[in-house]
Amino acid sequence: MILRSIKKLLYKTIPAPKYLKYDPWFGPAVLSDPQMTLKEAFDHAVSDGQLLPEDDTVEPKNIHEKIYQMAISSGKTTTQLNSIGGGSEIFQEKKENQI
Repeated sequence: MILRSIKKLLYKTIPAPKYLKYDPWFGPAVLSDPQMTLKEAFDHAVSDGQLLPEDDTVEPKNIHEKIYQMAISSGKTTTQLNSIGGGSEIFQEKKENQI
């Protein structure tokens, strides 16, 4: 059983992508209808700002700020809608009062 687990770790495969992207060596990929549908859905989500584009670029230094702005752009966050206030500060106060 242990040997089988080790073999699984050693011979791990990488799943194929849902659709192939343009490759400068091989040229444009030939896509099936389901792959074309997935690619169009992905491109639409990127253009709507629902997803960040998958580029070969380095992650921006302010990635957390960008993700936060995307999250709050559609309205209030759950904390703003149902504020219990304090978070860890309230927990610490309760803990100190019990001592």
